[in-house]
Order: sequence, then C-alpha cells, then structure tokens
Amino acid sequence: MSEWLETWRSPIAQDALRVGIILAIVGGYLGVYVVLKRIVFVGAALAQVSAAGVALALLVGWNPLLSAILFALAGSVFFAQPYGERRISRESIIGAVFLTFSALTVLLASKGAHGMEEVQHLLAGDILAVAPEEVARIWALGLVVLVVFVLLRKEFLLVAFDAETAQALGYRTRIWEFAFYLLLGGFIGVVIHLVGLVLIFGYLVLPALGALMLARRITQVVGIAVANALIATVAGLLVSILFDLPTTATMLAFMSLLAGVESVAGVALRS
Repeated sequence: MSEWLETWRSPIAQDALRVGIILAIVGGYLGVYVVLKRIVFVGAALAQVSAAGVALALLVGWNPLLSAILFALAGSVFFAQPYGERRISRESIIGAVFLTFSALTVLLASKGAHGMEEVQHLLAGDILAVAPEEVARIWALGLVVLVVFVLLRKEFLLVAFDAETAQALGYRTRIWEFAFYLLLGGFIGVVIHLVGLVLIFGYLVLPALGALMLARRITQVVGIAVANALIATVAGLLVSILFDLPTTATMLAFMSLLAGVESVAGVALRS
C-alpha cells in the first residue's frame, strides 16, 4: 500500500492525474454523444486532422497548439456539413479524410527534426510527459466545454437525437450541429499534441460504449461513462507506473476491460 501511495507523491504523476481527470470527465461526457450519434470515426478523423496540424507546425516552426486547434476547427466545419443528398456516403468521406491526413502526418513528421519519433508521439502520446504549465490550460478548456454542454444539454440532446422535433419547435438544427462539432474539434485540438490520438479517441469511445450496454436512461449512461473513464485513468496510471508499462496502452486496456465487463453484464440483465 505504501508503494502505491508513494507513486502519487511524484509531481509528474500528480500532473498526469490532473490531466487525466479532466480528460476523463469531458471525454466520457462527449463520448456519449459521439457514440449515440454514430460519429465515432468522425472523432478519429478530427484527431488525425489535428495531428497533421501539429506535424506541420513542428516542421515550419509554428505554435503546435494553435495549429492543432485551427486544423481541428476546420475539420469540424467540414464534418458539420450535411451529406445526406450526396452520391458518396458520409462514411466514405470520413475514411478518405482520415487516410489523407494520416499520410500527410507521416510525410510532414518524417521531414521534421525527430522524424518518425514525432509520428509515434502524435499517435500514442505520453500523459506523463505533459508540462506543468499545460495542466491549467487543459483544465480551463475542459471546464468551458463541460459547462457549455451541461447548460445546453437539453438543446444538444434534442437536436442530436430528434432533429425533426427540434425543427418543429423552432430550433435551428444546423447551427446547433455546427456548435457541437466546434466544441468537439476544439477539445481534440487542444489535447491531441499532449496525449496523442489513440488516447483521446479511446476516451471518446470506450467509456460510453460500456455505459450504453449497461444503462438505458441518458443520465445514467453519462454517469457510468464518466465513472468508467475516471476508473480507467487512475488504474491505468497507477499500474503503468508501478510495473513500468506504456501508460496510454495500460489506460486503454482498463477502458476496454470495463467496456467488456459492462457489455456482458448488460446482456445478462436483459436476458
């Protein structure tokens, strides 16, 4: 027990835990919308677009954070457009964007000072390497996104899952959809260059997936999703530090474990 407590006394572990907590809360919350709206791969594509922005910034000497945000917001504007009337499916467009910017990220990073190490960092990241001055910035943005979603949760839910009723009630659904993508893209843009594509994508998918298999009411789903993300964050950080394991992979393993257990439990409860 003393060894476990000693782990959290390290400033590096404490900063990583602080970052992980806000990522878990915001990622778990947003993930419910992402999974229910069936835009899981939009999240992956936005993360990849943002990663390309970071790679470009590192190559030409721009601010990586600003570049990541601008790329993510541009991607958000693109994905917020309606594609229902086009001959090409939305999934095909998302796939094309993901592949294009994946290739662009590798090409840009390969010409950077650290070459493929930059690609590895953009993919896997390292929450233990987040600088202390970044912690407050991530918390500030995370709280802004969270407060907006909580205050406007009824509107976002109605527009997301019953657009026809929302339009009949006078809501401008296109604007609300656009706002959702901007918030999602802005959040991804800020954290992608710090913790990597894989971890933020995991936060947006796995906690909500398990919660949706276990609960029905949206409030319960959100609560379970956030709890899943928090548990996986704390457990993943602790185990990775104690046993010298890759932090991102360990955290994702705990998210997957919780999602799997809850999926089995959900099926058992409904059978």
